[in-house]
Amino acid sequence: MLLVTDLDGTLLTSQKTISPRTRQALIDFHQRGGLLAACSARPVSSMMRLLQQQQVDALFGWCAGFNGGQILEMAQQRNIHTAALSCMNLRDIDRHIALSLCPHHFFSADAIYHRCDQQVAPWTTYEARLFELPLISAAPGNILNRHDIYKITLVTEQLKINALFAEVNNKLPYGYTATITGENYIDIQRSEINKGYAISMLMRQLNITAEKVAAIGDQQNDISMFSAAGIGIAMGNAPEAVKQQASYVTASNDDEGIVCALEWLRCSAHPVTMRQSTTLAENNEPD
Repeated sequence: MLLVTDLDGTLLTSQKTISPRTRQALIDFHQRGGLLAACSARPVSSMMRLLQQQQVDALFGWCAGFNGGQILEMAQQRNIHTAALSCMNLRDIDRHIALSLCPHHFFSADAIYHRCDQQVAPWTTYEARLFELPLISAAPGNILNRHDIYKITLVTEQLKINALFAEVNNKLPYGYTATITGENYIDIQRSEINKGYAISMLMRQLNITAEKVAAIGDQQNDISMFSAAGIGIAMGNAPEAVKQQASYVTASNDDEGIVCALEWLRCSAHPVTMRQSTTLAENNEPD
């Protein structure tokens, strides 16, 4: 089986670490012949550093970053898929939603770009520090002329995120999608790029069907994974709207929900209902 897991809020605790019990569960899954892929809104470079720091990088076959915009095969260290926005894409998005009216930043594979005519938002600074990427200030025209931008990230207060999401979705032209990826973040990419698309790419490479794939996550951008995989698993800390799209709800990231999910996958041959799965998660919580 292929398990595709989100990182923040899923594999990682609130302290951005992988617990020893979770690490051992991943090792056991790998030793039983299971395949592992990480899929995140993070840049691939940040994902790789994180997995190395947490001493699990050797267990993972693939890293899909930017919500599937870049997919790296770990063994060969080669990209099997890249989908950066063109300068025409960037200008099209800017023309329709007036980026200058909302705090935002741009991701390349190796840096975060910020408009020099705007104040840097604290959420932008946080991502640059968390992902260990340089934060580069540049003229808006220079950024919009780049060919290596994978996504645009809008940032705002948690209480305003849903209203901003609705506003942006109403203004975005055909061919682009806005997705909430965290309490303060909305990612804009081409519509065909999402985590479900990344799973489809991996299934084609491995020549396996959806029945051989399980996906686990906690945010809106993980719902497309649930649709693409045979089994979709939501974390206990996920919003209710995300849980409703999953076939199984496990414990929270701080209660080692990945361990519960892997134990259920090992013991169960079929997906279970939401009510059943929540009970199973509670029964598998650590003593």
